[in-house]
Amino acid sequence: MKKLIKTFKYISVLILALSFVGCEDDDVVLPKVTAGFTYTLNSDTGVVTFINTSENANTYAWDLGDTSGSTLINPVKAYENGTYTIVLEANNVSGATDTFEDEITILIPEIATLPITFDGENTKYEAEVFNGASFEVVDNPAPGGANASTSKVGAITNSGAAFEGFYIDLGTQIDLTTDKTIKVIFWSNTAVDVLLKLEEGTAAASEATASHGGTGWEEIYFTFDSAASYSRFTMFVDGPGTTSGTFYIDDISQIATADIPCLETELELPIDFDCNGIAYTDKIVGNVSFDVVDNPELSGINSEASKVGKITNVGANWENAFFNLDTALDLSTDKGIKFKFFSDQALPLKLKLEDGTEAAIEVDVNHTGTGWEELTFAFTSSASYNDVVLFVDGPGTAAGIFYIDDIEQVSVTPTSPACTDTALVLPIDFDCDGIDYESKRVAGDIGFSIIDNPQVNGINAVATKVGEIVNIGNNWENLNFTLDTPIDFSTDKSIKLKLYSTQSLPIKLKVEGGGTPVENDQNHGGTGWEELTFTLATSESFSNLIVFIDGPGNAVGTFYIDDIEQVASGGGGTACTDTTLELAIDFDCESIDYESKRVAGDIGFSIIDNPQVNGINAVATKVGEIVNIGNNWENLNFTLDTPIDFSTDKSIKLKLYSTQSLPIKLKVEGGGTPVENDQNHVGTGWEELIFTLATSESFSNIIVFIDGPGNAVGTFYIDDIEQVASGGGGTGCTIDPPTGELLANGGFEANSGDGACWQFNLGGGTAAVSTEQVNTGTYSAKLTTGANQAPNIKMERFASSITGGVTVQVSFKYRFTTALGTGSILQVLAFSELSAGAVEHNLGNAPDTPLDTWNTFTQTFVTDGNIDGNISLLLQLTGSGNADGGGVVYIDDVQVTQL
Repeated sequence: MKKLIKTFKYISVLILALSFVGCEDDDVVLPKVTAGFTYTLNSDTGVVTFINTSENANTYAWDLGDTSGSTLINPVKAYENGTYTIVLEANNVSGATDTFEDEITILIPEIATLPITFDGENTKYEAEVFNGASFEVVDNPAPGGANASTSKVGAITNSGAAFEGFYIDLGTQIDLTTDKTIKVIFWSNTAVDVLLKLEEGTAAASEATASHGGTGWEEIYFTFDSAASYSRFTMFVDGPGTTSGTFYIDDISQIATADIPCLETELELPIDFDCNGIAYTDKIVGNVSFDVVDNPELSGINSEASKVGKITNVGANWENAFFNLDTALDLSTDKGIKFKFFSDQALPLKLKLEDGTEAAIEVDVNHTGTGWEELTFAFTSSASYNDVVLFVDGPGTAAGIFYIDDIEQVSVTPTSPACTDTALVLPIDFDCDGIDYESKRVAGDIGFSIIDNPQVNGINAVATKVGEIVNIGNNWENLNFTLDTPIDFSTDKSIKLKLYSTQSLPIKLKVEGGGTPVENDQNHGGTGWEELTFTLATSESFSNLIVFIDGPGNAVGTFYIDDIEQVASGGGGTACTDTTLELAIDFDCESIDYESKRVAGDIGFSIIDNPQVNGINAVATKVGEIVNIGNNWENLNFTLDTPIDFSTDKSIKLKLYSTQSLPIKLKVEGGGTPVENDQNHVGTGWEELIFTLATSESFSNIIVFIDGPGNAVGTFYIDDIEQVASGGGGTGCTIDPPTGELLANGGFEANSGDGACWQFNLGGGTAAVSTEQVNTGTYSAKLTTGANQAPNIKMERFASSITGGVTVQVSFKYRFTTALGTGSILQVLAFSELSAGAVEHNLGNAPDTPLDTWNTFTQTFVTDGNIDGNISLLLQLTGSGNADGGGVVYIDDVQVTQL
């Protein structure tokens, strides 16, 4: 059988070979390949499904037009918008091939996003309407005015209902972090207000209103007080009104607020050079070169990017900038002219008013050459003037470039008559031209002169005369005045003065030339102008007053002194004869029987001389001494003769001395429903604590618990208990936060920078509102700490409608000008306030690098589920116990938002 099969195979091969030989001269017909395809397109997604129609092919090579390919029979491809050439090469096993190509165009409809022109052929302008309004895209029916184009516009038809309108959900969110203004070209033939609301964002909805004059196409601008992002654009024409009719909208765009055009054309005060409608260079002439430029010196009191006037002096006498006002300057009420002026040279400036109802008048003010300075010119006239002439260096020949900004008319205090005194007696303010201060001085190795105050800020923010002291580095350098009338210390025991220093130094005040010499030392913290009080243990009289800066040390530098006066020990006043106990309580009134006003609270209590004359209580006055023996709920409880009324001012402020870090509770009783508040003392010595109480009732008992339910043992001191306007937000803060935010006065600008709504807790260092470094506006908060100090700012119990379980974002700007010492931190803490106590949220620490740069801190937390409807925020600069523990930081633009 195997042999038969083998024989058959041989025969088959032979037959096949013969068949090929027999067909050698015949034509071979191969199958022809025909390439081809069609496709389907999803116009909403750009997905193309290719349908292969090729014939007699079994392999395929696709060029899909965007550098990609495929060997599938029917590939599927998602395209972006564009035009693509598709090539298909079809082949078979016999080697036949064919190609086919076709062009496809992809046009996926785009979701509307700013800027919106309504002209995009491929854009979905899908507006949702509500309350009776309708919306459609039409050809511009009234070209002209601010919109002369015949392009597409949005047509809004009001039926006459309140709050009817439309909204567009945008493809890209509107981010208000930087550019906060929405510009719209709007058509109306009647004057109407337009409300724009931004919704569906990272914070609560924000809205703004713009007025239309009813003159057809006009540009209107909506500026928002928010830094959030929003995806819904909602517009109401006439908002709550019932205006009916058809209006048109076009060219919706986002711009910087500074780019809103100014439509004013007349030159009048105030002048900030930012109005592009005013031809400043035509109206400000004179014989100087004058131009309007971007502020090239962003620093100090003029650190915002804006326009300023540029004055170029070539060095001639009486060079001037001559302002031709379109509206006369009327001095009948406000008699001052104030402006900011930049110079790096110390120069006199003369401001002259001409072409008026009375003769020309002029005033001179000196610029000290420190950059941007604010100068005020006080006039005595009540006339009106059309021309203001500014002479830089008057008759002098100073050459250079100077800048001017923010010229405004202000109220000024009338100039005091010239001082004709010649005798040197206390008080001494260095402002009397009749006194020869140098002839009254005993040489003390220092340089001394009377100059204009070069540091008009802080507690000495007045442009008056001061004494300049220049230390050259010797021991016991001093300023020694021989007074014409000796100082009598039989009653008032203290000398108070203001001293400017940027160095932390000991200051000694000594009196001689009479009785037995006596002296007292106080420390200057090096923070600029500080007020020091020296209490002297004597009842004698002395004719020599001597101030040693750094006493036996050898400090070198320039210092300023002002306002030397005698006061009652610890700050002035006459003998106290009161017998009633009421706020404020400073324990200095000897006629009050404090013990009889006290309810026993398990503590030892007595009135003593301040044993810790330092820090924020560096005066030798009386204080209350509290001795805790270690029981729970030990307290100091006073029954006041006059109840505390919390209808307006909601806070109690006091100074407490402790070397232990402890919770302090303040409670009020004996009237309405008892209420209490807790604050922490960090154990750095004298600290100022502010307790804000959520009540409007009156109470006769004020109770202080040191360590509340705890059993702390020790001796503590209390002083200066007083009622103040709420410094911690919450119930007592009457300032509304910006729209979309939870925290008020985050820029410290309210009430001319008085720190409203904030607590400034010194913690052994300094905490205050400052103008020295700002991110925006005029003010910021400044914290200065040293070793074992913990100054902080706190906003307490704000956001009264907050609920549990929501995400809250805390953001602020900060600038370190001095690096933090080893182990020191800028700590950020938030608190969910509970009906009893609080839950702490540690948001981390803000790093001190890079220095001298405004940095941003941003962090979030989730409110505790048991929150009582309030949160608190604490920013604390904690100095470590190391020798270099310390630092200086400025804080600005604090924002708290619910996400």
